[in-house]
Amino acid sequence: MNRRRRLAIALMLITSTIILNWTYPDTTALGERIFLWIGLPVWSRGASGLNYVGITSMMMLFAGVFTLRTSLQRHARKIALLALILPFWLPSQLVAAYQSVWAKGIYALEYVKDESKCNFKKEDDQVTGTCSLTFVNHSGQDIQFTASIRNQRYLVGSFLESLDILGDQTLTMPPRQKKTINVAFTKIIADARTPASGTFYGMDLAVKSDEQERDL
Repeated sequence: MNRRRRLAIALMLITSTIILNWTYPDTTALGERIFLWIGLPVWSRGASGLNYVGITSMMMLFAGVFTLRTSLQRHARKIALLALILPFWLPSQLVAAYQSVWAKGIYALEYVKDESKCNFKKEDDQVTGTCSLTFVNHSGQDIQFTASIRNQRYLVGSFLESLDILGDQTLTMPPRQKKTINVAFTKIIADARTPASGTFYGMDLAVKSDEQERDL
């Protein structure tokens, strides 16, 4: 196989890795959607365990980087290292550029999950608390939207599993800003096992604005 053909195969494998792991505008990777569409399992144990999409994409990436290195005559090591980093760095840069220039409404919204949390306190059969949700508005216009916590595996059985009350409050993000919005909530619970107080971090959200909806 000549060098040109090996180079074409390498670029195809590396590009396929980026495509499989592409998540914008929602959090579900494109590779997971493709696997489900053709009837392949995404996880080794239903909704947990080994992620077959991740394993497949990493195998394709290493194969692509190895093939790329063998197809180059000069600077092979440096270019191969760059190709190894590219799939992890490029998608976020492309999304940020798109959100800053072209995206409208909630499609210009970035949710900073690792800076978001919910604190709660239980009194009798009522839970009160505040969710601090951090967003970045990449657009030049105000964004108004509602947010609710999506069902997650680690929330099953807890009152936060269905904390839909967040969806009743309209949130506003000013243009070109990063902001933490505090959203108060009150919820009646029947589960006596709910702790007296606590904190949840890194919740997955569903945001809506008119007909637009995204999972973040």
